[in-house]
Amino acid sequence: MPSGDGSRLRSIQGMKWTKYPDDVIPAFVADMDFEPPQKVSQVLEEMVRLRDFGYRFVDIDRLIPSWLGWIESQHGLELPEEHCTVFTSSIHALEAVMVLHTQPDDGVVLFSPVYHPFATAIAQAGRRLVDVPLRGSDWRIDVDRFRDSIDARTRVVLFCQPHNPTGHLFSPTEIRDFAEVAIEKDLLVISDEIWADLILDDIPHQPLGDYRNDLRERTVTIGSASKSFNLAGARCSVAHIGHPAIREKIDALPEHFLGQPSSFGAAATVAAWTSGGTWLEATKEKLKENRDYVYDQFLDSSVRMHRPEATYLAWLDFSETIIRENPSKHLLKNAKVALEPGSKFGSQSGSFARLNFATEPEILEQIVERVLSVI
Repeated sequence: MPSGDGSRLRSIQGMKWTKYPDDVIPAFVADMDFEPPQKVSQVLEEMVRLRDFGYRFVDIDRLIPSWLGWIESQHGLELPEEHCTVFTSSIHALEAVMVLHTQPDDGVVLFSPVYHPFATAIAQAGRRLVDVPLRGSDWRIDVDRFRDSIDARTRVVLFCQPHNPTGHLFSPTEIRDFAEVAIEKDLLVISDEIWADLILDDIPHQPLGDYRNDLRERTVTIGSASKSFNLAGARCSVAHIGHPAIREKIDALPEHFLGQPSSFGAAATVAAWTSGGTWLEATKEKLKENRDYVYDQFLDSSVRMHRPEATYLAWLDFSETIIRENPSKHLLKNAKVALEPGSKFGSQSGSFARLNFATEPEILEQIVERVLSVI
């Protein structure tokens, strides 16, 4: 049993702390080990106290204005409410928009390594994955390679800002170069920005929808409280649909085709976006300290690590260690630590593993010690 907050964590039923035996410390799936904002708990507890389980639409109706108020206050991004749609998750939004805009075997670009459900969504939809690897030295986009990868049937590009799993924050220069290609090649851009609130250094978020009008009009921006406030189970997301043709297609769907979040998920999300600012700032300070601790501990080891500018994910390169082949498997067996396998994020990432450092310092110290003990 890990020390620190381990007793509470072992008592909850989320997959992070139930998938493996008690002697394994989990640091794989992207859930934080911190309790969500108190206001979120209060809202849900009040619903239970009142047995308020009926047709409660009040918070669902508040989702879009709450998100728009949040992103304007946090990132200075102003978007029209009438161009926004509610979804049940970021992947739900991505899949719906991608399928509406493409035909089977149309090309969809992603920049690998990247969040593995993106590739799964492309394959399951019968679309063609166009893989453009990021530069391994700094995880920047190779713009020439991006441009050259696009053919006449490439219709969509999936963007992840900040980037999962590397924690890279694409700079204004990178976004400018990316935008030029997307506009030149007439691509629909689906921008997953659910990590936007978790920038750990004094760098502003660069929303694609705020770059320039001709990019906004071809961009779908996806937001959620899931990562910022540890609410993945709320199953709730909002998207701004900048592309007029996609808005028309969504409006033409049957009324219940896209479903909607539960009352509980909507209530939790609205509470986070309207009352969670102080909690988030305190949590980011914890994450920054944890990020710096992990980076410093691995700095003089054979594990290489890009210092993430955002997220709570460390992208670890084990290629110069004795466990370079499938390192997460070795770590699970010999160190009793569960990391996310790098191979999930791209074929070129077999020597990598993703470490979630959003936990208490005492637990993180044990994770790092165990990793260092077997390399």
